[in-house]
Amino acid sequence: MLFFAFCFISCATIFEDSPLTLLKEAYNHKKTKKAMVFMNGGNATTDNSLHVVLENADFELTDAKLGNVFIVDSNHNAVKLDSSAINLTWLSEKTLEISFLSKLRTFKKANEMDGVKIVYKEL
Repeated sequence: MLFFAFCFISCATIFEDSPLTLLKEAYNHKKTKKAMVFMNGGNATTDNSLHVVLENADFELTDAKLGNVFIVDSNHNAVKLDSSAINLTWLSEKTLEISFLSKLRTFKKANEMDGVKIVYKEL
């Protein structure tokens, strides 16, 4: 019975979400908004993924957050997921450019968020 309890507990943890890892953040010029790139670690059934979130400048990233603007993964390891895979550039107070490696597999790609226009550039 103890063996089965140990196996159940061990297997249950492989399906839990991993903590988020902040890779970079960029504020607009007036520091009223910020964009952040973070990695959401995978588990036994999902791959690691990169997320971009756009929020007010005082926003703090929590483990429960998902990207509200842009979500990608490695496309079956076609590209390495790290801080160089996505870049953030504020073109103006209300325009954010997200440049990203073209081999990434895209799951979410918003064109606007909270009055901020988002433009994309594939590298």
